[in-house]
Amino acid sequence: MHREVPPRRSAREAEEAMFNPFLFVLGILAIIFSVPLLAILTEHRRKVLEMQMRLRNAPSEEMSNRLRELTKEIADLRATTTEYDLSFDAALERLSARIESLERRVQALESRRVDIAAEEVRNTFA
Repeated sequence: MHREVPPRRSAREAEEAMFNPFLFVLGILAIIFSVPLLAILTEHRRKVLEMQMRLRNAPSEEMSNRLRELTKEIADLRATTTEYDLSFDAALERLSARIESLERRVQALESRRVDIAAEEVRNTFA
């Protein structure tokens, strides 16, 4: 059971065996394309951070305009609500006055009916 020992390689042969041109080209391409990609990503990140800082520090013109519009809409809603409330109160007062008028008429008719009935009773016994 004797094993054969492979012949020893020289240092140059070992170096040539370790050098892979495909991996070398792939590494160069990775370096070439990673630099611009890294620049694009860092530029994008910088722009995002700038936008976040602008939003935090000062409200934009669009936000200010929208806030003014919302404030005006709220004021309009308050005015409309007040107008409807006053209109509703006036309608309630009119209905209350009509009910009181009808109640007075009913009382007058009932008292007249009682008077007529009393008159008939008197005429019957007289």
